[in-house]
Amino acid sequence: MKRKQKSSTGIAAVMRREFERIRTRKTLWMLIIVMPILIFGTIAWIYSGGVVKDLPVAVYDQDNSALSRLIVRSLAANRSFEIVAYAQSTDEIKQDFKRGKIQAAIFIPQGTERRIKKGKSASLVFYKNSANIIIGNIALKAAMSTLRTISGGLEIRKLQAMGNTTEQALDRTLPIEVRTQSLYNPAYNYENYLVGGLLPILYQMVVMISAVLVISAEIEEKTILEAYQTANENIFVLIAGKTLPHLTLHTAGVLLLVGIVFPLFHIPVHGSVLLLIAYLLYFVLVAFALGMFLSCIFTDMMLATEAAIFLSTPAFIFTGYTFPLEAMPRLHYWYAQLLPSTHFMTGFIKLYQMGTSVRFIVPELISLSLFLVISLVGLFGLMYWRKRKWCPSERDLQEA
Repeated sequence: MKRKQKSSTGIAAVMRREFERIRTRKTLWMLIIVMPILIFGTIAWIYSGGVVKDLPVAVYDQDNSALSRLIVRSLAANRSFEIVAYAQSTDEIKQDFKRGKIQAAIFIPQGTERRIKKGKSASLVFYKNSANIIIGNIALKAAMSTLRTISGGLEIRKLQAMGNTTEQALDRTLPIEVRTQSLYNPAYNYENYLVGGLLPILYQMVVMISAVLVISAEIEEKTILEAYQTANENIFVLIAGKTLPHLTLHTAGVLLLVGIVFPLFHIPVHGSVLLLIAYLLYFVLVAFALGMFLSCIFTDMMLATEAAIFLSTPAFIFTGYTFPLEAMPRLHYWYAQLLPSTHFMTGFIKLYQMGTSVRFIVPELISLSLFLVISLVGLFGLMYWRKRKWCPSERDLQEA
């Protein structure tokens, strides 16, 4: 029994065949082409506001003095706040929190101005919704900035009334001046922070899921023998021919992210754009190789897909982007080191936010290269081991 020879074989034939598979399979082209556009556009649009502002705030002014009105006006002028309610009791404030009407509140006790005029200290109460840590911290930071400015102004006026010059009053008010310099994201822009970090990790999920379908789908559809024959039964030709069409499309995805989404939503890249694109493409290659390796470990298409989702879904948590890796339990810290996304994100921040050169990301490149080598060695090894089952020889066919 002789095999039917294909009219066209080799790496170009495998690539043409893979492009046709992508075109004719809705799952693949939706995943590779449509999904990145939806993810990039939606996430970038959600955080397009950049900084958190107009947090709803309630005021309970029990003092009703010139000073208390100055405090209220100053808070209203802060872009982080929008005063939406004037409460008559602390119980009313707590009820407004529970209804979701406010995210912060300030209570100015009776006699506040009188105590200040007598040279005594006065206490205000600032309530913040710490159920959401980000909102709570932003509200507190904005409130403290405003109240410290007012407090400093009152102290300077008091010293001036005692005969000090403005310069002397400033020196006595601020004997030690601390100047804060925020590097890399001085405006605390959440679009720059979250979008830039979240989108590559989400894209990694798309890459890995599409990669596990490359081999497992052939096995599921019983077309793996045809794929081998198209590649002249050469494992390298088969893997390269099936990989290159996907990498071509994923290259377009990376260019969409850096070349269109970032500029469209005014997300700055502080380093070399070309270097960032190259680094992202290398990460895509690593993720794709890992996905193909998984598809050879778990030849069942559903199981391989679930394995890819299992590895890529918690990736953002373990990058250290939302919580420092050093503060995690040791078990979670070492698990994070087993994910390529952890090492990728460290280098990505250096390039994207800090504007460093390639020499500063050498450790991350070495780690990613290790993942790539392990994935490729495992992939070629499993493909060679399973070749006899998927691609029986003439002798095997005759014995069968």
